[in-house]
Amino acid sequence: MFSTGTGLGSRASPLSRRPALSKGKCRLDKKSWPVCKKGGPFKAHRGTSRSEASKLGAVQLDSGLRLCLSPAPAVPCLSMPPEESPQSPAVCGQRVLILNKLGEKLVGLLHEACSKELVILCHGFRATKDDSILVDLAAALAVEGVNVFRFDFAGNGESEGVFQYGNYRKEADDLRSVVSYFAEKKYDIIALVGHSKGGNDVLLYASMYHDVTTIVNISGRFALEQGIDGRLGKNFMQRIKKDGYIDVGNKKGEFQYRVTDESLRDRLSTDTLLSSRSISEDCRVLTVHGLKDETVPAGDALMFAANIPNHELHIVVGANHRYTGHERELTSLVLDFIKPRSQTLASLRPKL
Repeated sequence: MFSTGTGLGSRASPLSRRPALSKGKCRLDKKSWPVCKKGGPFKAHRGTSRSEASKLGAVQLDSGLRLCLSPAPAVPCLSMPPEESPQSPAVCGQRVLILNKLGEKLVGLLHEACSKELVILCHGFRATKDDSILVDLAAALAVEGVNVFRFDFAGNGESEGVFQYGNYRKEADDLRSVVSYFAEKKYDIIALVGHSKGGNDVLLYASMYHDVTTIVNISGRFALEQGIDGRLGKNFMQRIKKDGYIDVGNKKGEFQYRVTDESLRDRLSTDTLLSSRSISEDCRVLTVHGLKDETVPAGDALMFAANIPNHELHIVVGANHRYTGHERELTSLVLDFIKPRSQTLASLRPKL
């Protein structure tokens, strides 16, 4: 199932109004154009012809998927690379230390609620558990009575270890250590959520282990061979073969991190196609992606949709990689997928 959002207007609390997500049919409401599932008929907004719809952005894909997008409102997009993602002020949470299989301490914050349900949040490339997207999601989930744990992967933030480029399999192993820890504590882990590289991590986890049945991928990258020269520069393969590493600096020329030949090969050998197809049909997967993502092309989201067995896709029109100006819409989409509104309202209804 595919849907789009325009992000028009401001949204109130997550409970007040959430975007509709429906299975097995096209979504249609006043603020967005529908997206038809594979093999479905072309549909457009009330009384709109094919030619009119095509002018507004109807896209026909070779795979047979149709994506119909509404014109985006004039929303300024802030271009911000992931390593410069804003870090939110600390939100109250219990500090938890978990050992990964290498004996490194992973540092995280547990936001406790009045239940045993738990959602684990994963940050992106060179980000931390204090990334504003994760903090906003943690706050919204806690309001709905769900425990949340957000943590730093090894080599990032407060966790022990050395930062490594690539490292997808090791981060999936870190996540395994976190899941095992809370399973032993008798928590009911209802979802894994990851932003950017964290989206890849949760999907890879789902392909390797089949013990969490709800996965949310926010702006993950499907084509891992793409986007490398943006960080490492042109001719990076020749340079790294010659020297064995590439040092990456910021705009001021200050050293940030080192990419070794081994870590680069780790990224290039991570088979996203195989892992996507290895996710169980019993696992529900949501991919959310901004149409104006300047870091990971929105087309990557379509590839996830085409290859993950039980998948829903929401393209947020006008949103960039950090969902600037669309934070509430992103939060609402994730909440509605993890805890559908009917379920949430039922839990809030007084028991007689």
